[in-house]
Amino acid sequence: MTRLLRAHPRIGAELDADGRLVAISWADRREPVEVCNRWRVEEQWWRDPIARDYYKVGGRRWLALVYRDRIAGTWHLERLYD
Repeated sequence: MTRLLRAHPRIGAELDADGRLVAISWADRREPVEVCNRWRVEEQWWRDPIARDYYKVGGRRWLALVYRDRIAGTWHLERLYD
């Protein structure tokens, strides 16, 4: 089962020296993660543009879909997998 989060809460992201995602922080928890898959989305250039880097990540407690908003420079949690 999966849980899509409508609000896409802001999360903290920890990158290594090479710029790879190695941990995320959410709800006062830090979770080391391994990136399973990543892709880039750019759309709606004619309105409010969306430019995001998506990451499917696995941690010790859960699997999640997170993204980096390349316009705002922020990280967000979009989906949790059970």
